[in-house]
Amino acid sequence: MTHFHRRRLLLSLPALWLAAGLAAAADDYPARTVRVVVPYPAGGVADKIAREVSEQLQQRLKQPVVVESRSGAAGNIGFDHVARQPADGYTLLLAPASNLTVQPALFKQLSYDLARDFTPVSLLVQTPQVLLVHPALPVGSVQELVAYSKKNPGKLNYGVSVGAYSHLAGELLRSRTGADFTAIPYQGSAPALNDLLAGQTQFIFNEVVTAIPHIQAGKLKPLAVAYRTRAPWLPQVPTTAEAGFADFEVTSWYGIVARSGTPKAVVDRLARELHAIVQAPEFRKRYDEIGAFTVGSTPEEFGRFIQSETVRWTAVVKQAGIEPH
Repeated sequence: MTHFHRRRLLLSLPALWLAAGLAAAADDYPARTVRVVVPYPAGGVADKIAREVSEQLQQRLKQPVVVESRSGAAGNIGFDHVARQPADGYTLLLAPASNLTVQPALFKQLSYDLARDFTPVSLLVQTPQVLLVHPALPVGSVQELVAYSKKNPGKLNYGVSVGAYSHLAGELLRSRTGADFTAIPYQGSAPALNDLLAGQTQFIFNEVVTAIPHIQAGKLKPLAVAYRTRAPWLPQVPTTAEAGFADFEVTSWYGIVARSGTPKAVVDRLARELHAIVQAPEFRKRYDEIGAFTVGSTPEEFGRFIQSETVRWTAVVKQAGIEPH
């Protein structure tokens, strides 16, 4: 062997050792506890999905899977935390739609980069948004809500998790109609919904999945579902198109992402397990009954979906005139 070839072999050894180490790590995965970080407070849809999926994932991986809440700053605290973790598949992130799509358009400075720091694993659940008002508000339709806001400037407040699709839906409605709405920021959908129930705010766009119990109890009044067809769980509630607002569809979704650089074998294993979990008949039935569609996807499918949603909702942010802060 020549000096040149010996030197080339020695230079390539670290890369070979690294590749071998990653392959071995993927083969042994998981060898310890897996964490699923939720970037929003307990009680909301993200937390619910994370806990129910993690319970099933623990059984399939045969290792503990724990849910860890790191909420604040519209989800950015949780994203920043996961972006700083090792790329080994032991720290996953339950990611809501808006955080994976429009966050860069809403915040001037982020401590993480979505493309650089995260890799898609699987899309889990989708749930349409429904426009809800407090029963004390004297309106019975979306048109009446808009008219009431114009007649009573400064009196209509709606709760938002900043940048979430529920927030964008309200801003889109305001920009299209000239309505007088004020967005009140919360750290997540759960506290925003609680204040609406208490009468502290007047309306909200909210995921069907957490709205149905309050609608059934008569605590909140639905005006329209922002979906292409009437929701099977709320057949009596008109769509936004039927309410006079065409091309006004807002469907929230939640997926799992991991740190970029996580071995592909680990990402693919997780995607297969998550697909099996959300497509299991019992799991699907449970979500069908409460207002959500379970999906399950490959990492590649999820990546393409994120890209298409990013294009769509970044345009909505611009159309609504929402300035980054």
